[in-house]
Amino acid sequence: MGLYINSKDKWAYVHIPKTGGTSISQVLRVQPNTTNPAGHDSLRILEYNMVEYFKFTFVRNPFTRIASAYFHETRKTQHMSFEHFLKNANAYDLWFLNQSYYTHQIDSNDKEMTFIGRYENFKEDTDYVFNKLNIKEDIPHINRNPIYEKHPNLNQHKYYKYLYSEEWMKEWVRERYYNDFKIFNYGMDI
Repeated sequence: MGLYINSKDKWAYVHIPKTGGTSISQVLRVQPNTTNPAGHDSLRILEYNMVEYFKFTFVRNPFTRIASAYFHETRKTQHMSFEHFLKNANAYDLWFLNQSYYTHQIDSNDKEMTFIGRYENFKEDTDYVFNKLNIKEDIPHINRNPIYEKHPNLNQHKYYKYLYSEEWMKEWVRERYYNDFKIFNYGMDI
């Protein structure tokens, strides 16, 4: 998981946690000449020039991203409340890093993203990327919330909205991910 580079075909993928990246990585990691030089990190850790590369990532609405992280965690620890999850968040844990950490805190122009896809437009945006990379494979849906097995047409945004039952929870996300809301043009209400 994490950072995928293909020096022959000149592309780089930055996997931001809880943005559909495990599914994307499943396809990219088996492409010829693809390497995984690091876990979840930005392109700034690489020392070579990437000006000619197609550099891409995916982002997600901070409210649904955190809710998704919560549900992912509760698969292991089923008796954890959303309140407990937020109150015990570690700002340096991968789940909780700002998405802009991966995309906008870069010292060199050659590492700037060429394309930032949106989880909310996942099918269209992955089709665009895979077409650009000349990949003809279907993308699997990995780490899918089990609720979708029972309710395949469930509206994720509405489903996750019920978690934010207290105003402080919404403020927690707004304050912590203020830059993500602004940079990626997400509304600050759920």
